[in-house]
This record gives sequence, structure tokens and C-alpha cells, in this order.
Amino acid sequence: MTGNAGQVQRAIRAAVPSGARLSTPARGAPFVVARVDDRGIVLLLGEQQAWTPLTWDCLEGIVPFLAGKGWVEIGSRYETRVDPNTLDGYLKGCLKRATAGWVAAVLERSGLVEIDRRRPARVRLAGGVTASLPA
Repeated sequence: MTGNAGQVQRAIRAAVPSGARLSTPARGAPFVVARVDDRGIVLLLGEQQAWTPLTWDCLEGIVPFLAGKGWVEIGSRYETRVDPNTLDGYLKGCLKRATAGWVAAVLERSGLVEIDRRRPARVRLAGGVTASLPA
């Protein structure tokens, strides 16, 4: 682990090992966390197990994105139109693929967010998780 690992990296590394099998919050679709390493995480998504890497920089930005917002729609959309107020909108700034439901499941397993699974599914920061102030 890098010496300057952020709270998201520390939480994911502690709770989600490489090879972990999780499921999406709304549909319960299974997926695999193929790798957790110094660059980030790699998810295997869908029937084709599409190789989907997410960097720590991207993942660390989720906490400040959610901070102070209460419930935020997960909003996974299989389209290029982006709603910047959803987790999907934030994540599409990192990777042009619908990943929000899968990422939400990883964050929940890590204790970073709570998920309201009623439609539309939503996330919020878990109690005690706060965004770090810039140095």
C-alpha cells in the first residue's frame, strides 16, 4: 500500500480483497472485484465480465462528492448523457462506462456509504465518514 493512501483506499483494502464476489444494490447482479492494488481496483462487470479499472484518485473523490449532500441517486445509466448530481455522473468523469451500482456495492462493503435500495437506489456517506479538508 502506498504511504499516502486515502480513507477510501484504506477502507476498501481492509474490507474487499481481490477476488471478492459482490452484487449490485438494485438488481442484485453479481460481479467480481478482480484486483485491489496500488493503482486502484478492477471490477469484472456483466455476463462478459468486462474489465473495468477505477483509480484511487477517482475513488477518493467520491467522499468529497457526497459530503454534505444527504441521499444521492446512484443513477447508473447506460448512455452518454450524464446527470452530474448522481454517483453515475461523478464516476463518468473518470470512466465512460456505467459503474455506479457496482462501485456503490464496493463502498457499502467498505463501510463508506449506506444504500437505500428502494427505486431509485441512493447512497449517502455512512456515519463517521467525512471529507478531508484540503491541506
